[in-house]
Amino acid sequence: MREEGGQVKHASGGNLGFKLRELTLLAIALCVMGTSARAQEDPDLLRRLERLSERTDESLRLTIPEGQQVSERIFLDFGGSVRFGAYAIDDRFSKTRVLRQTDAITYVQAEIDGGHRFFGQLRFVYDDFNAGDSFDGQGDDLREPIGDRYWYSFDLRQDNLRETGKRIDHNFALKVGRQFVHWGSGLVLSRVMYAFLLDLELNGLALTALYAQTPRSGTVDFDGSRPSFDTNTRRLYYGGSLEYRGFANHRPAVSYLVQRDRNDRDFQVISTPGNDFPTGFDYDSSYLTAGSQGSLASRLTYRVELVREMGRGLSGSVGSDGSPVGQTREDIQAWAGVATLSYPMGDVHNTRFDLEVASGSGDDDRLDSSDTFGGNRSGTTDRSFNSLGYVNTGLALSPDLANLFSLQLGASTSPTFWGTRSDGLRVGFAGFLFTKLDEKSAINVPTIDHTFVGGEVDFSIDWRITSDFSTTFRYGLFLPGDAMPSQQDDYRHFGYLGVTYAF
Repeated sequence: MREEGGQVKHASGGNLGFKLRELTLLAIALCVMGTSARAQEDPDLLRRLERLSERTDESLRLTIPEGQQVSERIFLDFGGSVRFGAYAIDDRFSKTRVLRQTDAITYVQAEIDGGHRFFGQLRFVYDDFNAGDSFDGQGDDLREPIGDRYWYSFDLRQDNLRETGKRIDHNFALKVGRQFVHWGSGLVLSRVMYAFLLDLELNGLALTALYAQTPRSGTVDFDGSRPSFDTNTRRLYYGGSLEYRGFANHRPAVSYLVQRDRNDRDFQVISTPGNDFPTGFDYDSSYLTAGSQGSLASRLTYRVELVREMGRGLSGSVGSDGSPVGQTREDIQAWAGVATLSYPMGDVHNTRFDLEVASGSGDDDRLDSSDTFGGNRSGTTDRSFNSLGYVNTGLALSPDLANLFSLQLGASTSPTFWGTRSDGLRVGFAGFLFTKLDEKSAINVPTIDHTFVGGEVDFSIDWRITSDFSTTFRYGLFLPGDAMPSQQDDYRHFGYLGVTYAF
């Protein structure tokens, strides 16, 4: 039994005219800061849950004895798990919303010669909210899709290793189907996709090609003002990366990835108390990245990546005076970067320290860093970084990277008290500091014209009580800074407790 794709097996004139403009701008700001048009209650709460995503680690198989029949060379693995969890999440007004979630998974995986692999996974997730606590206003719900992952992969190197016991220098690897795609460091793209991934390697030089599309359901878009942003998202990605794997301690890489907006729900009239705002939605971007990962000493590892975002997108539908304006297509020129250091102590408790710095550019004429409504002003370049990527910015606030500087320091260890095994209990801590790069530019949570957003402390406990039974605890506490509005500057909490039975 093992993990796959981050799933554990086992949100007219004079004073009258002036006041009308003031009221209209206030209504718009409240609209942008609160809900998306009509349907959604709090997009950032949906984004926050996605910070719990995990990653995959698959092991190799033993060499197959020569002459075995195909039926004897097939390895079949199947199983499942049931997890019961409870979330307590504070929204921007520090009102706690409670969600109880049942998450059942069943999977089957087949391998032939170690090189051919077939995987399928069904997932049944039922959300049970306290009355009035639903994030999208739809109440209790069985999530879609149920077919969570299904893919086929072939790896020439593993196939040859299994057959001959020798590792060849070149490789051809292919993976096709609904799968988790983590591009580079994850800054640009980190989502479940319908994807075609091809990796070619020769003499240490590797070329990776990607063609992928987001599933219509199950993807939370970065534009929370777009109709059905959390239930119907369609973005197309294609591009490639070039990585050199011939160095002993470093892996430099460059990549270029194109994103095309294929959403069919791309227009909505957004109503405020003072005006109606016809709003179209279209955002086409591309991402040029350069970076490296490897080791700087015997135990010190690193990863660094810089991203330049380019493209064109529709401007916002709100003018500087708060009245509706026509939208225009404007250039996108943005950037982002992340750098991490990790140091495992090498002790019996597997103690580890991590440091991460991440940042992204913002735009000073936006009311929200990622939404089209309240977005980039017509006639100006959009400098706010947006993507479907992932960077860990904590659990309680969980801001996007645009116009943000994030500093994270973390530590984790496996204590052995209470008779636990060294691999049975894992305790972790992470501290965050958040500041705005430009105090007058927006981030994706409401702020005022100050720089310091605040700090956060997160705690985690993972305890494998038996081989089939485990429990997970997550807690985050956000401590607001002077950039938080007066009615939204209370502490914010994020809590999660779950138990899992695997079979």
